[in-house]
Amino acid sequence: MKCVMTFAMGLALALPAAQALSAEVELANGTKLSDTPTYIVTYIEAAPGDVEAVAGLLRKQVEESRKDDGNLRFEALQGLGRKNHFSLLEAWRDPAAREAHAKAEHTVGFRKELQPHLYSPYDERPHVGLVAAAPDGLPQGDDSTVYIVTHVDIIPTEQFAPCKRQVSENGPCGNELVTGLAEKSRKHDGNLRFDVLTQANRPNHMTLLEAWSSQAAQDAHTVNADTRNFRDSISGLAPGAGVSDDPLSVINPLSGSLYDEQLYAAVK
Repeated sequence: MKCVMTFAMGLALALPAAQALSAEVELANGTKLSDTPTYIVTYIEAAPGDVEAVAGLLRKQVEESRKDDGNLRFEALQGLGRKNHFSLLEAWRDPAAREAHAKAEHTVGFRKELQPHLYSPYDERPHVGLVAAAPDGLPQGDDSTVYIVTHVDIIPTEQFAPCKRQVSENGPCGNELVTGLAEKSRKHDGNLRFDVLTQANRPNHMTLLEAWSSQAAQDAHTVNADTRNFRDSISGLAPGAGVSDDPLSVINPLSGSLYDEQLYAAVK
């Protein structure tokens, strides 16, 4: 898989939710992330009885949006096990293309038609690439593809060394753990995509986007030593530990919320 790699690390920035993306996102260590391309990850929670209606709206929106100028990728996903949970994954040439799409008649109409079916707000989150392959060069999935969308919230003080909750204060700390997982996972059998995006208005919040050729490939990745060691390390345990020797020990993770891993299939 041909990749354009972008590495960066950062501290949460307090920006209004409605504020447009700037030309770049500056992180705590001075690294600047370009917003070209611009990524959008949206979470959609529909009423259980409205699944088919919402899936139909998403299929139509995918078809229309892929025709918009500057679109690099547009996918609709449906939860495995929770069929009324959906996600939209978008990639745009730049913020201007994304803004034009958001104001397009078909997008405005889509949101209006979608609203009555929702039991939770339309949760759209702009991102920039942290470790991301060229979105228009990624392989297309099929009916066997398993998609993973994971929200990772790293405590700001745990992003870079010294990180007090890690076994060694010298790290690897939160951001290096996450980017390292992406680099290693791309080499696992059946991997089609493993990108790390940073939320534009709070760069210590990251989204992992994965695609696997089959459920078996994703299962194998889950128990791979690389994945297990990452999960231990992000929890503040020594790699390979899994369980502390101290029966009264409580893990002290580097993350500020649960590692929120959600499995999806493509909306067909």
